[in-house]
Amino acid sequence: MVHNRRPRSNSTVFVAGRASQTLDFMFLTADTNKHPLSAVYGKGNHLWTGIDVLIRRVWFIVDYRLREQVDGDGELTFTSTALLASGEDVLSMAGKNTAILSVSLMAPLPGQSGGWTIDRLTKIWECADPADPRINAKIYSKEDGSHHVDSLFEASADQLEAWTLLLELPACAGSSRNDLDPST
Repeated sequence: MVHNRRPRSNSTVFVAGRASQTLDFMFLTADTNKHPLSAVYGKGNHLWTGIDVLIRRVWFIVDYRLREQVDGDGELTFTSTALLASGEDVLSMAGKNTAILSVSLMAPLPGQSGGWTIDRLTKIWECADPADPRINAKIYSKEDGSHHVDSLFEASADQLEAWTLLLELPACAGSSRNDLDPST
């Protein structure tokens, strides 16, 4: 997938043409890992054979299908995978031209200096944080029935009340649906 949009600043991350939250750094790339086919994708776009992840935090792996109009009558539909930095990025990606096929939560193993877990998500919720109701917490329901909570005050799922469903995710990424409506 070719994206000709360039970041407005070095601290804004772009995925699938959408601006992410502003971060000082996320990934480190090295010229030795630049793939020779990078030139095919045009000036400012690069393919990498490897990157260093600088922040050990939660990431979202999103498989999606995008439909775009081409030359008036034509239509181009393709699938791709994006690595996103926040649940807000996932929610903003669920637009009218994009069908989310699956979302996985990639999290560092707790208390260890290495290792990651990857869990498929089924729903994204939001509710007021019990420590400060002016701040919302996000709850990510995993396929195994457990939850990951993104709370500024580190609340657990059991402490949270009045959850509001923001996004229900498809049960199977291998679906043969032809349209972009993930609810059908």
